[in-house]
Amino acid sequence: MNLTRTATAVALAVAALLAPLVTAPAASATEDAVGCLDGSSPASFPGASTKKTITTTYGSIIELRYSTNTCAWGRLTSGAVGDYVWVDRAVGVSQGNSGDWVQLGITQLTSGTQVYTPGYNDNYRVMRACAEVVEFFQHKVYCTGWY
Repeated sequence: MNLTRTATAVALAVAALLAPLVTAPAASATEDAVGCLDGSSPASFPGASTKKTITTTYGSIIELRYSTNTCAWGRLTSGAVGDYVWVDRAVGVSQGNSGDWVQLGITQLTSGTQVYTPGYNDNYRVMRACAEVVEFFQHKVYCTGWY
């Protein structure tokens, strides 16, 4: 279990360092057709609602949010500076549960107590929101269920 947490922490740190160097691929015709482009700001999404939620041991709340244009994003509230939130996208629940998913939008909480990821088109796949938070001097990862 500690090895998994350490590996996750290392992966998040590397991803955070490399994120500015990676550009998102061009939007597909499917993304254009439904009005959701990967990496879009959720601030302008229509009909936002929470689909899945999980609360950490110390009260941070991780939400998978969705808009009516099939954009999904993660939101962390009651977090602490240094916590991370991201979304995962998988072809289906069984693939996601077996570790076959893509991690998107790793976002660090840099001030305040709330942060959200960019929005991502679900592309008719399943999504979940995850966060890495520090609890009692240990990094712990929590994820909502797949939606």
